[in-house]
This record gives sequence, structure tokens and C-alpha cells, in this order.
Amino acid sequence: MENWVKREILKTLLRIKRSEEYSLTKLSEETKISVETIKDALMEITDAVTVKNDTISIAEHGRVQIAILCLNLAADPSYISRYLDWREFEDFTAAIVNMYGYMVYRNYRFKSMDRRWEIDILAIKKPVLLCLNCKHFLKQSWTSLRKAALEELERAEALKQALPGLKLQPEPSKGWRILPAIVTLLTPKFKIYDKIPVIKVTELRNFLEELTLYVDSLRFLQL
Repeated sequence: MENWVKREILKTLLRIKRSEEYSLTKLSEETKISVETIKDALMEITDAVTVKNDTISIAEHGRVQIAILCLNLAADPSYISRYLDWREFEDFTAAIVNMYGYMVYRNYRFKSMDRRWEIDILAIKKPVLLCLNCKHFLKQSWTSLRKAALEELERAEALKQALPGLKLQPEPSKGWRILPAIVTLLTPKFKIYDKIPVIKVTELRNFLEELTLYVDSLRFLQL
């Protein structure tokens, strides 16, 4: 089966809410792909999708799995993210980071400087800790992004203070670096605010691939 055929089927499935059922017939009409071909494609993702007679149902975490498959089939990440809610958007972002070998902690909570903190995604891969703030907005003001960037810097600084008492794997040590960053659906007016990157989700993979090139230009906190 051609990859573009699978991609179109999966992209259409993303528009289905998990709580609703959908028919094979309707999916065939929307994609202009035969019911038999669609059945063959869905047989490869039985952990994400259930087909009974003419009815398609999405599993609890099926939409994120479908989103990841779409990404692997070269679908536009901004299209994918548009059909995920904020929690699914965080899951999707975490999955992309995990693909690059990072240990990922979701909604990581810790105590530092006499208060509690939470980081949307804490990703660790020697010698870097990424503190990612996921912003699931199609439209957002630059003022809001600026505020979010500064807040993430504050979280990163709090994490640095707390690290000696935290149990993380792999365990950060002297010489490692912490980088606060924002991941969003929005195309920002500027990609960097005060050396803090604001990354559109479509550019996240490139950012991770080229991260070592930015050591001198971004706000890394040295351990």
C-alpha cells in the first residue's frame, strides 16, 4: 500500500473525536479510497482503532498514536496538532522528543525555592535537560509568548536549584546544561526571546537535530 494512501486515511481519522463513532463508508467517501483498502490499513493499527462491521472506534490513546504515524508518513505536524486537544498536543510533543532519544517526564512536579513547580515536558539526554512549555494555540500574542518564555526560564532556574535532591534518569551532573523553551502551534514573530527559543511544532524535529549548534546562542543554564 502506498504511503500517501495510509497518510490520507490516518489524517482523516484524526478529525474523529475519541468519544464518537465513525463509519467505514463515510471514511471511504471522504478520502476517495475503497473500503477494502481502508480495512487493510486499519488492520495495521488495531491497538489504536477498532473496526466492527461498518463502525470505527478510536482507543483511549489512539489519536496520539495515529498522530505519530501521520508524522512518520510525512504529514504536516501543524495539521496533526490542530486536531489534538491541549493534553494530546503535549503527548504528541513528548513523543517527538522521545524519538530523538530523550528520557521524557510529563507534567514533572518538584519543590524548589519554597514553592512547588511543574514543567509540561522535562526531557533528558546527556548533556542536556530540556524544559518545554507546550502552548496549544493557533493564535497567540507575542506578549503572551514573551511572558511564557520568562516563566519557563524561572522554572528552569528553580529546577537547577532543586537538581541535587531529585531522582532523575539519566542523572544530570556537572557540565550538563538546562535549556528552557516554548513549543507552540503559532508561527512566532521572533524565534528567540532573550535567548529562549520559541519553537513552532513543525520545526521541532529540526531544532532537536541541530541543538548542538545553538550552545553559544541560547539561554543554557550550566550545571
